Amino acid sequence: MVSTCNKLILWTGEKHRGKTTSAANLVKIARHEGFIVAGLLAPSIYNNDELHGFDVIDLNSEARFPLARRKTGRFKFFAEGLEFGNAALGAAATKSADLVIFDEFGPLELNGQGWRIKVDSLLTSSNALILLVVRQELADEVRQIYTDFPSLILPAIEPESIDKVIGMLKECRQLQRETV
Repeated sequence: MVSTCNKLILWTGEKHRGKTTSAANLVKIARHEGFIVAGLLAPSIYNNDELHGFDVIDLNSEARFPLARRKTGRFKFFAEGLEFGNAALGAAATKSADLVIFDEFGPLELNGQGWRIKVDSLLTSSNALILLVVRQELADEVRQIYTDFPSLILPAIEPESIDKVIGMLKECRQLQRETV
């Protein structure tokens, strides 16, 4: 049975302007508050101030794996990194989570590719709050895809956004206690 706390949060901001960094701060604060956080972060990798690629970090194990690297202007995704991310978003890894973070829901997922199937599954089966890191310009499209799920758009770089998510987690925990 899916809890009434199943909510979708769109963690928005401009491209390369701190969405992942603020999501990492949210992870630290949520864990400090006693919440279980799962999912993945995809930090940018820079070489001489130029974007070189992305890694993927499993929020359960903190393990890190190469996800994509720039090759002749385009990004080449590594199958191993994609598989690693699939495991981080899988049912076993997210089962007991209060918050599942997915960084980043982008053009691949909008086209039904990438980790879209995992996100769809989480939204229909998890009791956790689901936080999708999304570029500001894609937020409306993501919301249209998930019209069946209550959603909230929060600006990633605003400190109040972290407080809002922590408050939502506390509300969900209280509701779960009341229904037991």
